Formats: sequence, C-alpha cells, structure tokens
Amino acid sequence: MRSPQVPRRSTISRRLVGFSFLFVTATMIVASATLYLIVAGVVREQIDQRLDTEIDGLRNAVTAKADGTIALNASLDGPPFDRRGSGWYWQISGDAIHITSRSLAGNNITTPPHPFDWRHLLTGASQPADSSDFRGEKLYLRSSEITVGNKAVEITVTAPQSALSGPAQRALFWLMPAMALLGAILLAGIFLQVRYGLRPLRKLTMDISSIAAGTLPRLPDADVEELRPAIAEINRLVDQNLQRLAETRLHFANLAHGLKTPVTSLLLALSSANDPDGEMRALVRRIDHRIRHHLARARKTAAGGPLAATLVKPHVDDLVLTMSRIYAERAITVESNIDPKLSVACVAEDVDEILGNLIDNSFKWAYHTVKITAEPKGGEAVITIEDDGAGMLEARVAEAFLPGVRMDETVPGDGFGLAIARELIELYGGMIALRNGNDAGLVCSITLPRTTDPGPVGEKAHIA
Repeated sequence: MRSPQVPRRSTISRRLVGFSFLFVTATMIVASATLYLIVAGVVREQIDQRLDTEIDGLRNAVTAKADGTIALNASLDGPPFDRRGSGWYWQISGDAIHITSRSLAGNNITTPPHPFDWRHLLTGASQPADSSDFRGEKLYLRSSEITVGNKAVEITVTAPQSALSGPAQRALFWLMPAMALLGAILLAGIFLQVRYGLRPLRKLTMDISSIAAGTLPRLPDADVEELRPAIAEINRLVDQNLQRLAETRLHFANLAHGLKTPVTSLLLALSSANDPDGEMRALVRRIDHRIRHHLARARKTAAGGPLAATLVKPHVDDLVLTMSRIYAERAITVESNIDPKLSVACVAEDVDEILGNLIDNSFKWAYHTVKITAEPKGGEAVITIEDDGAGMLEARVAEAFLPGVRMDETVPGDGFGLAIARELIELYGGMIALRNGNDAGLVCSITLPRTTDPGPVGEKAHIA
C-alpha cells in the first residue's frame, strides 16, 4: 500500500521567481520578435530603395526612336545586375518590346497581377508585386508602368527573396543568444533580489524559533519598516503568554500551598494503629513530595528561573545502581549505551522523577535484562528503556497512562508512575510512547528537548 504523498507547499520566493521567470521569458520573446520585424523592415526598405533607384534610372534611359522602336540610351547593367542567376534582374516589356538586363540574359519574368494602389495610380510611383518564381528561385518584385512615345511600357526590377530574409535571419541568429544571455542575467538578478528581500523574513523565522527554544526573550526590532507591525504584535502575544503563564503557575503554587497543610495533617493523623502496613503513609508522603516539587518549580519558573541543562548518563547510572540494590534478589542485568555528553533541557529533579519511574517499572517487569539507550536526534534527546518481560496488550497501552491504574495487582506499586512521567515529559514539550518489543518485553521511548551546552545544573543552556 502506497503512502499518500504530501503536497508540496508553495513559498513566497518560489512564487516570485516563477512569476519573474515567466514574465522575463515572455518579454524576451516579444522583444526578439519585435527586433526581428524591425530589422526585416529596415532591410526591406533598403531593398525597395535599391530597386526604385534602378527603376528611376531605367525610366530616364528608355526612349523612343524615330522608327517607333524602344531603346535605352545608357547601359544600366552595373553590379549586381550584370551577374547571371543572381536574382537581381530588370526587364522592360510591352507591345513587341522586351529589353532585359545582362543577368536575365533575354529570359522573361512573369509579372503577377498588381494589387490596386491609389498612390501608384496618382503618382506613377513603383509598387511591389507578389513574389514570383524564376527557375526555382523566389524573387521580390517592384514594377512601374510608363508611356514612351505612344506605347505603354512596364519596367520590372527584381531582387532575390534571400536578400530580404537573409540579413534578418543572420541578425536573429545573434539576437537570440544575446536575448537568452540577457534573460539569464535578469533572472539571476531577480533571484538575488528575492533572496536579499526575503532575508528579514528568514531572520524573523529564526528569531521566533529562538523564542520557542527559550534562548531569546523577545523579537528584536527589524531593519525593514514592513515587518515592524508584525514584530510588535508577536512581541505583544509573547508578553501576554508570559503573563498568563506566570499567573497560571502562581495559581498552581497557591493550590499547592492550599493542599500542603491538609496533606501534612493527614500524614500526622496516620499511625501504626490505623495504618499498620504503612501503605497509606507512603502514599501520603509521595503526594507531599509531588506537591513540594511542583511548588518549588512553580516558584522558580514564575520568578524567571533559567533553563537548566542536565546530563543524562550520571542520573541513569545513579538510578540503575539504586534499582539494582532494591531488586538485588532478581539479578537483573542492565545494558546501558548513553552518550556521556548528552544533556536535556530539564531540571535534574524532574529527570530523576521521569527516569526513576520508568527504570523502576522496567526492573519490576523484566525477566533477566534491561536495556537503556540515549542518543541525540536533531534538537531532541531520545531515551529508550527496554525490558525482556511479558510485554503489554496493545489495547491496554493507553490505559497504562491513567493515574492510579495498575496493570497487575500482584506487582507492588501505586499506578501513578507512568502518569507522573508523562505529565513531566509533556511539560517540557516531549513525548512518551509504549510498544511491545520485537522479541518480547516492553519498549518505552521518550523524547526531551536537548541542550547543546551542558553545564552545571541550574545554569542557562542553549537548546539545540
């Protein structure tokens, strides 16, 4: 079964660069076509002037002799009209009249019908005609009709069609690479402009991440005016969140104060007479310990206490040593693989509380072996505690985290260990998960925020 593909999200930079690419490409195409048409128009005008000059020369040179025949009084076979097959031809045709250039060598050019032209009708100026084929070659024609003596004469001058398209195509040959280079330079400039323009947004994202990590109290002022209103609103939300958090923790502290006296009175009221096995007193002491712990942490956090960095390995070693003595009769073997430099952004007491409950559970349920590993993974520390016991039914995994629920009444415990561990882990933004091992037993995986600068407990740390 194929997993569903996550759609790729668009970004501002991708949108800007994509739109700029389409716009620049369209602009370069339009500019190239425009320049090509301009060059072709200029070349055509030059060819028209050349042909019209030849027509004027022929018009002035053609005369009627005394016997009524038409002749030229001057030679107009100068280059390129002197080269045979060049496509540069002229002919004078009419009733029993046929005079050609040397290049045409007496052949005849079929002149297509002329389109109606008022300017030609009024002024007698030369006009273009449709292209004509001469021995498989396309010709561009211009013609003019004159009257010599009492005879109507048509002067036709041609140029090869390649003389019009060749220069424009050669110009286009150099124009396209130049336009492509110009477009690439423009796109590179736009890309750099987008990168530079969006730099304040990237910095804003990093600063927000620093606030979430606890290494930055507020967003610094931006260099660009457009982001200052957004930064002001975010800082206002941060201040409101801190204020509400402080008020909430103060309420918890007050609640802990309110519970402290009744719990102390309850502990004093219990004795060997009404609690012969001491189970109730142990439970009350545990409740009192939790109240004192949360009260101390609420005071510290409300007062703006710094984030602590706690090395994992020393605490695991101490807890393993303690549990090995408590469960000495079971001869549990512990396999530990922990990075000695790995530290978590948690108070040491909370680390002991979390790992103590989980390691205690693994010792209770293990047959022979407990495996503990801890390694960094990105900005988190992943700690895994695995035993080779009987494991747990999948349907009861969620039930295991409920306060006071015991999976087996025959095993000592109060059912609060996993609930307390999960509460503390989630307070630090971590996660806890239970699953059965591949062979046997239960695997407990927890993630906690990792620090990159493990120092003495209580010192401020930088979160990875």
